[in-house]
Amino acid sequence: MTQVYQQDFFERSAEARPDAVAVDDHGATLSYGALEARANRLGHLLRDLGSGPNQRVCVFTGKNANMYAAVLGTLKSGGCWVPLSEAYPQDRLKFLLEVLAPKALVVEAGTLEAAKAARDALGADIPLLLLGEDGQGGAGADLGEAEVARQSDSRPARADCSPDDLAYIIFTSGSTGTPKGVMVLHRNTAQFLALCPDLFDIEPGARFAHFSDLTFDPSVFDLFHCWARGGALVPFNRRQYRINPGLFIREQQVNVLFTVPSVIASLADSGQLGDPALAGLRHLLLTGEALPPRLLRLWYDAYPESRIYNMYGTTETAIISHCHRIPSDYDPATPVPLGRPLPGTRIMLLDGERPVATGEIGESVVYGSQLSPGYWANAFQTDAAFVANPLEPSLPQKVYRTGDLLREGDDGLHYYVGRADSQLKVRGHRVELGEIENALMQLDGVRDAAVAAVSLSGGGYDNRLVAFVRGDFGGETDALNRHLSDRLPSYMVPSRIVPVLEDMPRSPNGKIDRQALQRLAADALAGQRA
Repeated sequence: MTQVYQQDFFERSAEARPDAVAVDDHGATLSYGALEARANRLGHLLRDLGSGPNQRVCVFTGKNANMYAAVLGTLKSGGCWVPLSEAYPQDRLKFLLEVLAPKALVVEAGTLEAAKAARDALGADIPLLLLGEDGQGGAGADLGEAEVARQSDSRPARADCSPDDLAYIIFTSGSTGTPKGVMVLHRNTAQFLALCPDLFDIEPGARFAHFSDLTFDPSVFDLFHCWARGGALVPFNRRQYRINPGLFIREQQVNVLFTVPSVIASLADSGQLGDPALAGLRHLLLTGEALPPRLLRLWYDAYPESRIYNMYGTTETAIISHCHRIPSDYDPATPVPLGRPLPGTRIMLLDGERPVATGEIGESVVYGSQLSPGYWANAFQTDAAFVANPLEPSLPQKVYRTGDLLREGDDGLHYYVGRADSQLKVRGHRVELGEIENALMQLDGVRDAAVAAVSLSGGGYDNRLVAFVRGDFGGETDALNRHLSDRLPSYMVPSRIVPVLEDMPRSPNGKIDRQALQRLAADALAGQRA
């Protein structure tokens, strides 16, 4: 079967192994056949609600069987799934519902009230579909499990669908203060998922952690490559595991983990490396932050039979554009490479519009079959980032200017250098400092705001945010913290807010001196820890 739609990577395994475990939620298992049947029923119901090619369905649940059925059901309806996080404040939920105009909002008991509040504040006519045991009687939602149960178990037809339809939209931080919805086509994600067996050689039936939130696109790998391999998806969804990820790996016998390096750093710092119970984690995929060489050496010394991959990419390039398997004899005195571009992805390293030579630093400019068509309902941001090929303007393909600075080594591998702007990663999430600064500037009395990030280790994998604010608020920062918490996800709320009495440090041309700000931020965090 040719796999050109995202759901194909699940459906093939559901046909071949209907009795195998598709989801293992701490012993509550769901077979491929049962998940296929439930997703089919949801697909039919969502079609009745108006879902179809390029129509959006918002998925607003925790990491559990409801989420997985909702994602698959949306795809089977021909629609495009859009994840909403339980951590989103009301303002962001309302904004997303307004800009997306979804055909349905899939919720469960824990998210129903927040969904209703956002929808009602918007005054929108968006059906709420309540899944789970609490959905049996509707419980205040428009539809529930009773309506799902009345649908057919048969797979919905897809005669009106195209590989060029939207598969999902994931919203990331935006430099203008408005989140950007990255649109990903079936063709984009199918290209990546088709490459995965050769890239990783993960054994069939492996246990994959669903570690990241669904709003973070490594989850697409977690779900769909797991199911393509006939594996069991294990959701990372309990508080004790967030405090101690090693407990999750041990108790749930996870074989594949796609995460940020800071998770592995926490295992090393807590003395857990070397525990034989972690040896079952045979495939470690690391992304989202700079990868400290010492972590590689510590992990391989403890588990020499495992495999570590350095993964690099952007949401706009359907999860990753580079992958490098790091050998177990890696020398920690050498830089960690990103590797080479994936098949079907092409990278130009440019200084402005000039290609750089080997060894020189250039902005990574990407094009190829995994490239997103742009940002949902945001032509300005799309036109700014997705541009004509500066080397061949007559070519029809758009290229994406990532803002990431890379260099190509004599070995032909790419190496990450830094950012060309103020975008960075915090706890694996992409953050634009400008979005936080914009949120601060919206508060009465704030005249100026600037945000800096400090890596506590110097490795870039544990960034902490510090905000500097000048204005008439009496030096009290509690109101500022509440203001940000009401408007931004928790990972974007600074660890420290520092009142500025005079002025921000500035360069001779009047712009904020970011290097000086960085030093002040480091001092502020050092004082906080003292």
